[in-house]
Amino acid sequence: MTQVNSDISNLNAFFQEVSSISDVIRQIKDNINRVDELHSRSLGVINEDEANKRQLDSIVSETRQLLVQVKDRIKKIEVSNLKVNPGDLTVRKPQTANLRQKFMDTLQEYQKVEFQNRQKYRDRMERQYKIVKPSASQEEIDEALDNDDGGQIFAQSLMNSTRYGAAKDALQEVQKRHDDIKKIERTIEELANLFQEMQILVEAQDTTVTQIEEHATQVQTNMEQGVVHVEKALESAKAARRKKWYCLFITIVLLAVVAALVYYFFIRKK
Repeated sequence: MTQVNSDISNLNAFFQEVSSISDVIRQIKDNINRVDELHSRSLGVINEDEANKRQLDSIVSETRQLLVQVKDRIKKIEVSNLKVNPGDLTVRKPQTANLRQKFMDTLQEYQKVEFQNRQKYRDRMERQYKIVKPSASQEEIDEALDNDDGGQIFAQSLMNSTRYGAAKDALQEVQKRHDDIKKIERTIEELANLFQEMQILVEAQDTTVTQIEEHATQVQTNMEQGVVHVEKALESAKAARRKKWYCLFITIVLLAVVAALVYYFFIRKK
């Protein structure tokens, strides 16, 4: 199991965690290919090899655990992104979005593989049912395949079949394939739930991150406006001081003129 980085608050740890999760996603993709191969091998034989069945069950279980692990680790990154400064968030946001998209694409890829194999199993079961009952209608076949008691329906048809030997073998295979389909349907449901969780996470985190970015932008705008206001205040103060000195200079000049006139007309004439 890949070691999980417990502290991803700084960028170095963040990039290490992104790289580690990417490695796990690649492992999941390899597992998906292996699951597909094992399904094909199972469909290629009449009586499924028990070793092949155990191997398939094991790798499906392992892949399920890896998917949950990746989901939880991406959630942890998303939460961590809400606590970093705007500069780091700008770096982390596209990396997180890319990682998230790779994971969601992998979920869809796995779903596609399982849907395809589910259909292949159904086609195989349909052929086996026609061996048991060649005259069966499509509606009757669908009911037997979709019903949890499909095995009993097959068994009843077997009792009325004139091809008892081939019908008995077909019944045994149908019962096994029915169990295989149920397992595949369980996996498909789990994948759908994981994908839905990721979609909800995307919507919630994108909204929160946008609010953080808008707040950071508003703070920056307020700071810039504050700087402008300070600059204007300083300029106004300088202008006021200049006016004060102009007024003082004019006052001094006027006093000098008055003094000169007083001296000329009053003091000098005496």
